[in-house]
Amino acid sequence: MTAAIDYETIETCLQAIGLEISAPEAHGLVTGLICGNFEQSLALMGKELLPEKHADDREHHDSKAELTQMHAVINEQLRDAELGFRLLLPAETTGVAKRASALVNWCQGFMYGFGISARDSEKKLSDDAQEALQDLGEFTRLDTLAVSEDDEDEMQALTELEEYIRVAVMTIYQDMLPR
Repeated sequence: MTAAIDYETIETCLQAIGLEISAPEAHGLVTGLICGNFEQSLALMGKELLPEKHADDREHHDSKAELTQMHAVINEQLRDAELGFRLLLPAETTGVAKRASALVNWCQGFMYGFGISARDSEKKLSDDAQEALQDLGEFTRLDTLAVSEDDEDEMQALTELEEYIRVAVMTIYQDMLPR
């Protein structure tokens, strides 16, 4: 398995090229692009995350390399038969509210990425995958302001939600694979 994606590295990368999205949102976006249409996902990622106006900058070059590596790792994780895919979220030590907010951002990124990459697909999602996609859409509207920072029950619920999302993404990915 390829090395894990580093949260702080992706955050720094996105800031360096002037993007105002978080690492979880970018990770969700790239995951959605891959799930929707792997063949176009790298090109679409370039359009969405790498502004051409800075193409000659060293930071742009370094960020492109890092984001391309993230794409490769996500793809490898999604293909892992042992369900090796993981969401990119801040460490659990950052608190429940910050992780909940990052989870909402991740889902927003996924929905956007999947929407633009799968829009021309003639593939029909199974009932399970359609339900998973609807659930991900619902998760983009979670009220993160109502989350208590130190509530153990909320941390447990968030952990379960993360696992559900991980499995939902794997279900969508499997449905969209070429037959």
